Amino acid sequence: MEVEFEASPQLIIGYHKPSLPHFDDYVFDVIDILLSDGRTSRLYKVLVEEKKIALSISTANGLPGSRYPNLFTIFATPRSPHTCDELEEEIYTQIDKLKKEVVTPYELTKVKNRLEASFIRSLNSNAGLASRLSYYQIVAGDWRYLEEHLKIIERVIPEDIMEVVSKCLIKENRTVAKIVKKGSDEKSVN
Repeated sequence: MEVEFEASPQLIIGYHKPSLPHFDDYVFDVIDILLSDGRTSRLYKVLVEEKKIALSISTANGLPGSRYPNLFTIFATPRSPHTCDELEEEIYTQIDKLKKEVVTPYELTKVKNRLEASFIRSLNSNAGLASRLSYYQIVAGDWRYLEEHLKIIERVIPEDIMEVVSKCLIKENRTVAKIVKKGSDEKSVN
């Protein structure tokens, strides 16, 4: 889908995926952090810092909500004079690397540590604890699922990442939306 509008170009890529409590949802939590959490994440490092074709890039697991099958989504803003199409192709190149190259033990440990720290911080307040308990009760059907969350994340191995990316992050399973400036020569290739 392409929308012409007087705004900065934007790119959104959404991949259909299963929701919690499916194991793949946990793998997508890992993929989310791996690809776009912080300056050392894969997409930020390559597309923003090295190639300088993106102003910003982020991912989100579980949009629009977690109760039913949902999306793993990539949001990106191209850096002028680069286009959404150029940025889109580079994103697919980085996704293909996840399909072919095993994530290193160091990188996976770093991601799991970030997920664990974030999860524990979310439990620091009464409101945070109540939010997590009610979330697991509604989505997983049992508030006790809270106790299993980190154990399941810990079970994720590099081969799980390769398998889930190869199964879900494919052309047939994605929807692409672009905002392009009116009068732009950018043509959609999807």
